[in-house]
Amino acid sequence: MTIRELLSAMLRRWYIPIGLLAGAALVTAMLASDGGLYTTNTVVSFMRPAETSLSPYNGAQDESVIAFAGVVVQATNNGRTGATERTALRYSMSDAPYYGAGVREGVLVNLSNSGSQWASTFSKSDIEIQIVGRTFDWVKTRQTELVNRVLSISNTEQSALDISSDARITATVAPVTMQIDYVSPSRRVQLAAGGAMLAVALIVGAWGSITVDRLRLRPRISAGSRTQASSHRTSKGTPS
Repeated sequence: MTIRELLSAMLRRWYIPIGLLAGAALVTAMLASDGGLYTTNTVVSFMRPAETSLSPYNGAQDESVIAFAGVVVQATNNGRTGATERTALRYSMSDAPYYGAGVREGVLVNLSNSGSQWASTFSKSDIEIQIVGRTFDWVKTRQTELVNRVLSISNTEQSALDISSDARITATVAPVTMQIDYVSPSRRVQLAAGGAMLAVALIVGAWGSITVDRLRLRPRISAGSRTQASSHRTSKGTPS
């Protein structure tokens, strides 16, 4: 099919591309008006007793400390090793942001994973609390609740084993990671998204116009063929 034939079909079935363009414009406007979101990736580090993050042998890469952090994650997620409030997510890159999957409001508590979606690698005793929300207050509230929960579970688990306070694994919140950021698409990204929606609407509109055009023309061609065949049979049976 040539470009001319394609344009002719779209002009004949103009209501299809126009309807799709209107729908795409409406969806694009709704997404643009939705605005940005607030997000944070709070980190709670587990270390050996009386050690700090600056100590060369603080236990952050110690297998026993990492295992204990994993227990805390499981308890925080009510018995699951890693979860969200809506769905469990696995990314191809371990440092991919939580909101990158289109999540607008949710929580993800996981043990720091330096692997990929195919293989997990737990080499640090850090618990990452990723939160995405529509308002700053909601994210802040959830951040405070989950940090307190992680610290409380850490103390409870060690108290149950009768470990003295000076021999317990310590949990420390990295102050820098308490920051809550606002994420919103730039003007360039918005224009690119609008262009993509326009392209999709035109492509689907062209396909729909061609499909409807062929379906509408097919009965006419079939009816014409039957009429010609009937006329041919009649002329053959008529005496000369």
